[in-house]
Amino acid sequence: MTFEYAPALESRASVSIKPKYGHYIGGKFVTGEKHFPTINPATEEVLSSISLGGKKDVDAAVKAAKKALDLHWSKLSGRERGKYLFRIARILQERAREFAVLESLDNGKPIRESRDVDVPLAAAHFFYHAGWADKLELA
Repeated sequence: MTFEYAPALESRASVSIKPKYGHYIGGKFVTGEKHFPTINPATEEVLSSISLGGKKDVDAAVKAAKKALDLHWSKLSGRERGKYLFRIARILQERAREFAVLESLDNGKPIRESRDVDVPLAAAHFFYHAGWADKLELA
């Protein structure tokens, strides 16, 4: 008799990794000039190729961030800003298993540490700041 096991919830099958990633600047993905491999230290497998930001990329990102701050974010009330931060926290929670698997693959750390500590702390960070967003007055 042969038993078929379903893949573990934390298996590599639960994530999708593209062969190459660029930067997200100004609301769109852009390809950088240089890339470097990200490697699973546990297996030495190349997971993907990641864009390495140069001066041009950093300048474009800072310019886009300044524009977003001036045109949009600075005009939002604390309550509205909090909604965005809460949404980020909820997305982290909703996709916690996927983020934990990716974190473990990228760092070679035990899934238990990523799943039970790293990802929940990241979500908690956004929940904490979202809770303060409408309670503090801006100078």
